[in-house]
Amino acid sequence: MSSTKQRILEAAIELYNTKGVGNVTMRDIAASVGISPGNLAYHYKNQDFIIEAIFRQMKNERDELLMGVQQIPTFENINRQILPLLETSRKYLFFHLDTVHLIRNYPVIARLQQSYYEDSINYVHAVLDYSVGSGNLQPEQHEGQYKRLAHTVWMLTTFWLQQLAVRGLKELDNDQLRMSIWDLVLPYLTDKGRHHFQRILQPTVPGLQKQNTEARQS
Repeated sequence: MSSTKQRILEAAIELYNTKGVGNVTMRDIAASVGISPGNLAYHYKNQDFIIEAIFRQMKNERDELLMGVQQIPTFENINRQILPLLETSRKYLFFHLDTVHLIRNYPVIARLQQSYYEDSINYVHAVLDYSVGSGNLQPEQHEGQYKRLAHTVWMLTTFWLQQLAVRGLKELDNDQLRMSIWDLVLPYLTDKGRHHFQRILQPTVPGLQKQNTEARQS
């Protein structure tokens, strides 16, 4: 990608994140980059092409983060990638805050976004299945249980930043997302899974080691 094209995408991301997609024009983006609207149109015919290019950039960055987890989806690898994935979501905040607007007004983006969401749910489901096979999660108690759990985890991670905006919170302890995900999974852990879980989180959760010791003694 040429440097001008990358500058255009970076300027568009900043404007979309701060003003919202519906409030940004091609002229705004051109002015932010310091080029003429005609020069901007030479690189990207309209905002559909800009948003699609940004989406593909976001997806590539996310896929790169998940590559290691996909190969070996251990609890350690999963836990390590939660916060980097959240930071990627922050970088492309407008995709989360303007989801409905994008789906309604940009058909190509709607299809890409919906496919991206389904892939994300299937990815979480595959990780849960792997954890059952590795002995960290109990087998399903009801058919489709982990598919529904995967859907719930996806909703939590996908709309985390949106709920911050709705509540008027600019910042929230990032570990709350990580712990919220583990809270969903915790009831289904085997003894082996609980051991791995405790080993991962003891350094970051105050009092957890003490709680574990007391639980073993009771």
